[in-house]
Formats: sequence, C-alpha cells, structure tokens
Amino acid sequence: MKKRFLLATLVSVVCGAQLALAATLLPNTPPECNNVQTWLKANGDTVIATPARIKAMNKTMLSDTMCDLTTYPTTISGSTLSKYINHYEMNYDQYVNGSSLSRSTADALLADAKGTIPASTTVRYGVVSARSDLRSFPTLLRAFDSPGDVNFDNWQETAVDPGEAALILHQNAKGNFYFVQLKSYRGWLPANKVALTDRKTFLEFADPKDFGVVTEKLLTVSGAGSSSWLYQMGSKIPLSPKGRVLLPFRSSSGQLSPVEMPAPWNEGLHKGYLPYTSNNLVTMAFKHLGAPYGWGGMHNSVDCSAFAQDVYKTMGIELPRNGDEQENAWHGTNLKGLGWNDRDKIIKTLPTGTLFFTPYHVMIYLGLYKNRPYMIHALGSYGAPDGNGGFYKNRILQVVVSDVYLRGGSGTSLMMQMTKANSYK
Repeated sequence: MKKRFLLATLVSVVCGAQLALAATLLPNTPPECNNVQTWLKANGDTVIATPARIKAMNKTMLSDTMCDLTTYPTTISGSTLSKYINHYEMNYDQYVNGSSLSRSTADALLADAKGTIPASTTVRYGVVSARSDLRSFPTLLRAFDSPGDVNFDNWQETAVDPGEAALILHQNAKGNFYFVQLKSYRGWLPANKVALTDRKTFLEFADPKDFGVVTEKLLTVSGAGSSSWLYQMGSKIPLSPKGRVLLPFRSSSGQLSPVEMPAPWNEGLHKGYLPYTSNNLVTMAFKHLGAPYGWGGMHNSVDCSAFAQDVYKTMGIELPRNGDEQENAWHGTNLKGLGWNDRDKIIKTLPTGTLFFTPYHVMIYLGLYKNRPYMIHALGSYGAPDGNGGFYKNRILQVVVSDVYLRGGSGTSLMMQMTKANSYK
C-alpha cells in the first residue's frame, strides 16, 4: 500500500446547502406540492427498518450486475469475461458526432474491446479516482438514435463517483480503458480515472468500517492545484482510524495514494448512514427537485433509476442501478392486469418512498395530497394534449413532482402503465 499523505491544510470542501432549482409545475400539481414541507410528517422520523434489517434486505437484492466485491474470486475465466463484454451488443444504426456510425468504426470498437482474452485472467484491484462515465464500449465517443440528439447517449451506462472500488477484469487492446466490475455495474472506464492498488487498500474503499455519506445532490472536495473530487448523493467516503476522510488521489504512476483530511461534517456529509425514515426519504428526494434529467449520469445529474438509487443509498439500502433490476430484485405489489379503480385503491394505501415501475420508468411515491396521490421522479417527457384529441411527447428533462395520473407520451396515464410497486421494510 502506498503511504498516505496529509493535505489537510491544502484541501478545502465546497458543499453546504445547494441553491434551490426552479422545478416545472406539471398539470394537476398545485405549487405547494413542490414544497418539501408539504410531505414531511409528524411521525415521519419513525425508523422504518433497523441497520440489521437493511443489511438483510441488501443481501436479497443482488442482481446480475451487482456483486459482493469483498468475496469476488481472484481469477475470472475467459468464457465468463467474454460473456460480460459481449453483453453490450453493437447497434450499427446510430449517429456519432451527428453522422451515421460507420461499420468500420463500430467493428474497430468491438475488436478493441475484446482484444485477446486468455483462458483465465487474474483480477486486479483499483479505486476510481475521479467522477467518470462507465461505458458500453472502450470509447468516449457518444452515440445517439438521431443526429440531433444530445441527451440520450446509447453508450453511456452510468456515472461513477470517486472512491468506488473497481475490480479490473480486462484491458482493451489500445490500453486506455479498463473493463471493471463495480458493486452495482460492469463496463468500461478510462484507465486514467482508475488508481491501481493492493487488495487490502481496495477493501478499505469497497467495505469501509467507518465512512461519511454524501447527503447533498452534489458535493465537491477541492484540493491543492487542480485536485478535486465530485461526489453525488449516496456516495460513501471512507474514514481513516483517526476519523479523517480518505480521498482517492491517483499518482503520476497510476497508483492509489489516498489523501487524508479532516472530515467536513455538515449537511452535505453525514457520518454513517441516515436513519431510514419517511422524512429522510422525502428530504433527500427533494434535494434533486428541479435538477436536469441526466441519462446515465450525464450532466452530473440523475435519470429515473439513479435518482431512486441515490436517495435510498443515503440510508444504506443498496438498489441495483437499472429500473428493471430494481423492480425484479424485491418482492412487491404486482399491478399487472389491474384496472383503474383497483390500482388507485392500492396506491393510496402504500407508504411514502414506495417505488413505482413502468417498463421504462421509476418513480418515488410521496403520498396523498387532498386525496390525490403524488410522486417525485426524474422525468424525460410526458403526454401533453396536441389540440387534435391526441397527445405529443412534451420534453421536460427534469426532476419533478406529479400526480400518478400524469399521462405518458402515448396518452396513457403513468398509473395505468405501472407494473409493480416496491416498498422496502
């Protein structure tokens, strides 16, 4: 392990209260529903589940992409590695830099990704040293379904915060990307955003005994020169035995040399997890209200499933990254095949924080306001009347509050599209 060095006098923290963002007021949503105080309850500080119960819940929510990094094998077979890399299939009908993706470019990416995969690979250990994009392929080129799109990059899987432990399973032929296993995802990270380390130090980041949890939408830690670390809500920052935060500095040789500094405890960083309560769920969710929609973490923001994941992470609940895995990783209330009245009746009985799922969307339930059920969610678009008896997709790209009856682009209400409702307790 590289010897830690202290930069306490050279490091400052930029966090604190975030300026409130203006959130769009959606149809049938009174202004007071955009006020967090509307949703806080007198009994809302009651603990829903103890840390022991949460730990037990987390064990049941492992998905295909989630794993326990502390027990991961030291080697991976070539067949398994090939399966993971080939999971990302190439769509040739896409646009890069406004032009059609060429066959040669696409095939070159595939060849670069696969390289030479041996029969067995020894797993290496790393820690993400700066907020990074996890990619489907080893490239920072962005691919879109249309030449004018800039919001939905098909090769963007998720954003990864500094300090995330990364098992390095493979390196592309060019040598500038690592294929990694994170706690909740697999994909390609730029090699210059990963600091190599030994297993002992890796475990200090993968499973820290003591840690701070980011409880603001974003928290930036800035150091001497150009050193800075951008964290998103729910990120864990390990603590040293002296109670100082450990920041993942990457040396010029690519090795991890953690920076140790006094922990900046405030409303942006909480020691350990927040208690799992409905008021904390609401408070964390509303810190995102008005934030831009960020597909796969683009724009340093959240999409619908990342929003749910980040809010729940502040309380220690580890949801899978993607909506379909979130839906399937927990037993819940099946809404498939139910009519309007039955759905409405069930929804009105569910607790605050329940996650609603459609085939393409995830929403966090807030509760009833004047007997009307509302939710908060990172929304791409909704169905607005076109004046001719139909509906069009009104792009909103924002974290908003709406009722469950809000229409999707097809004109069908989100409530009638819901397939399942998961309440974690």
